[in-house]
Amino acid sequence: MKGDVEIPVNPERVVVMYYTGDVLAFDVTPVGSSKIQEGAAFEEELKTVESLGEWFEPNVEAVIQLKPDVIIIPSKNELYDQMEKIAPTVMIDFSTSLDERLTKIGEVLGKEKEAKELLANFYTKVEDSQEKLEEAGISDRTVSIMEGGKGKMSVVTSYTFGRGSQVIYEYLGIKAPDIIQKKIDDKNNTNEAIDVSLEVLTDYAGDYVFRSSYEGMVDLTDHPVWANIPAIKEGRLIEMDFGFCYYNDIYSLSKQLDFIVDQLVATTK
Repeated sequence: MKGDVEIPVNPERVVVMYYTGDVLAFDVTPVGSSKIQEGAAFEEELKTVESLGEWFEPNVEAVIQLKPDVIIIPSKNELYDQMEKIAPTVMIDFSTSLDERLTKIGEVLGKEKEAKELLANFYTKVEDSQEKLEEAGISDRTVSIMEGGKGKMSVVTSYTFGRGSQVIYEYLGIKAPDIIQKKIDDKNNTNEAIDVSLEVLTDYAGDYVFRSSYEGMVDLTDHPVWANIPAIKEGRLIEMDFGFCYYNDIYSLSKQLDFIVDQLVATTK
C-alpha cells in the first residue's frame, strides 16, 4: 500500500500484526506477533512467540528489541509510521482478498510457490466440503450467525465479519434467510451485523443457527422466544468459540471449514 519496499531475501526474523495465521500457514514462526484472541485456531503455535500487544497499538520498544528483518501489518497509517522506522514494513489492506493477501505475503517471505499450493489446497478442501454437505442433504438449508443475547442479538449480515461468515456464506455458498441474504447481497450494505430484538429474532433464524460464544455471554436457555426458535428447539444450534471464529487468515479459515462442516453434518446423524 505504500509503494515498493526493499526487503531481505528469505527473511528469518518476521514480526506480524494481525495476519499471524497467514504467516504460520507458510511454516514460518514469527519472532513476534500482535496479541492473539484466546481460542484462536493457531493459539498453540504461538506459545513461544512474543506477544507485542494489540495490533493497532503494539509495544514499539518490544518490536525494536526483536530486531526484525521484515514487519507485516494491516492498514493503519499511524502503525506504519512507527514500524517502518524499525525495519522494512509491508502494509496490506484489510479489504484485500485472500488470494491477493496470501500471494503478497508469499512474496515477502520468499515463498511464492508455497502460496500457490496453499491456495490450491484450500479451494480443493472447499469443493470437498461442499460435496459433503450435498451428500448430507443440507447444502440448500439456511444458516444464521448470531452473537450476544441481553435483550437483543447481533445478527451477521456480511461474509466478511468473521464469526464463520466467510466460510459459511462465501466459500461454502450457504444462504441465509431472505431477510438477511438481501443485506449480504446488497453491495451498498455497510452494516456487517445488525442488532435484532429477541421478540422478532425468529424471523432472522435459519434452519441452522451458529452462535458466536464467549465467556460470560447471556444464557438464553430458558428465554421463551429463543427456546422456541425451530433451529434451537430441534437441536440445530451450533456454538462456535468467538476466538476460534474471529480471524479470516487461511490457517483459521481451514480449521473453521472443518469445524463448520463436521458440525452441520453431525446434526443429520
